[in-house]
Amino acid sequence: MQFLYVQKPRILWKQGKVQLAEGMLSEAYTLFSEAFSILQQVTGPMHREVANCCRYLAMVLYHAGDMAGAIIQQHKELIINERCLGLDHPDTAHSYGNMALFYHGLNQTDLALRHMSRALLLLSLSSGPDHPDVAATFINVAMMYQDIGKMNTALRYLQEALKKNERLLGEEHIQTAVCYHALAIAFNCMGAFKLSHQHEKKTYDILVKQLGEEDSRTQDSQNWMKTFKARELQMNAQKQKGQTLDATSAQKAIDILKANPDLLHAFQAAAAAAGGSGSGSSSSSINKSLNAAIAGETLPRGRGVDERAARAAAEVRKKAAARGLLIRPHGVPAQALPPFTQLLDIINSGATLDPVNKEEAGGVNNEANGQSCNDPVDKHKDQTSGQDQAPIGLGKGLKSLDAKKEKAKAKVAA
Repeated sequence: MQFLYVQKPRILWKQGKVQLAEGMLSEAYTLFSEAFSILQQVTGPMHREVANCCRYLAMVLYHAGDMAGAIIQQHKELIINERCLGLDHPDTAHSYGNMALFYHGLNQTDLALRHMSRALLLLSLSSGPDHPDVAATFINVAMMYQDIGKMNTALRYLQEALKKNERLLGEEHIQTAVCYHALAIAFNCMGAFKLSHQHEKKTYDILVKQLGEEDSRTQDSQNWMKTFKARELQMNAQKQKGQTLDATSAQKAIDILKANPDLLHAFQAAAAAAGGSGSGSSSSSINKSLNAAIAGETLPRGRGVDERAARAAAEVRKKAAARGLLIRPHGVPAQALPPFTQLLDIINSGATLDPVNKEEAGGVNNEANGQSCNDPVDKHKDQTSGQDQAPIGLGKGLKSLDAKKEKAKAKVAA
């Protein structure tokens, strides 16, 4: 009679496995639950077959989306295996690995990685470090690190798993193909679609040899290959489109400079001002580049710098400074320049100045001429002093020299 009670749970257990494989979760759960209740009465709660029923119940609940229930059942299996089989048994290590997967399903990745490290330790004790189960656990650990964005760590685990599988199982084993597929997914997450396609191609070749072209796993691998190839082509097209847009934007910027000579002069003045504190050759080369861009010419590319042109540019700046044309009081830009970031945007996007920024540029010009854009101004004062103001873009010009002469005379008189 007891023999019949022992055989019936095993029959129910086998039927439940078939139902689970076919995706009939409710029927599988009913069969495993019945087997579990019978085994508890016959063998007691602390038995290996009870642990197996708990494991399959956890799997059914996991596929049904009930993570909390799956963890409860898996914890039962873990306790039974620890007490009946011991810590140094492969089934106990697998119990920790399954617990880690269920915790990862609940987005508790830290706790999952803790259980995975425990599983790796027990597998190393029970089976040794060079075992296919260790490589499979490495793949699961890599997937967890991949989900939290630590791609470098994930790649290290996957490469180590690939080495172990190729050494222990061979280069054409299905588990090796699983490693190649995991690497393809990792490279896809990193945006390296070409590497993804290469690794998935190796997966496909292995599956064709082992399973044939008609197998569902082989067809899935082929679909992945098509997906990675399409993404690679899309990325290359975007790169080419970006290069075309850059060339178009540069041409638009040149057209804007041709249509607005004042803007070109502003750039040249800014380059000259920047070169005033540095080397003269840099400002002259910038001016030559701008002039060449406007004229539609290309500059000869040599290793050295034209020293004569640099000296000539330095002499021109000295003469201009002697005349007071480039004197800038209080470090204010001498030209009526719009904000420099806006000028860079014009070059990058080929856009024109919008009216709002033109008003801001006008405010900068007023400040450059000694007048704040936020202060109230007397209209009569503007009308009387408008004739004596310096030209726009040159600051106070020679008036600053007159002010310095008056200060010097006052000191001499004192």
